[in-house]
Amino acid sequence: MAENVQIEGKLLALHWNASESEATLNIDTSKPQLVTAEIEDAAGMTHRIEVSAFWDADFLVGKEVTTQSTDDGVVLEQVE
Repeated sequence: MAENVQIEGKLLALHWNASESEATLNIDTSKPQLVTAEIEDAAGMTHRIEVSAFWDADFLVGKEVTTQSTDDGVVLEQVE
């Protein structure tokens, strides 16, 4: 059973897999991709965690986010 990982803080960066960031028509951009998120928590510690994100998730960089564990893996959500 996977560990329930929840991190809340400022999203510093999303690191896209090189093969996916150079996508051609053989990758379905309507489905989420596995990326590495860098999140700085309130204590100033930076966490690197693999998350499932859609191609338009770059708008979250610089915003407060939290991670949530789902049946499909870990996803990012914006903190309101």
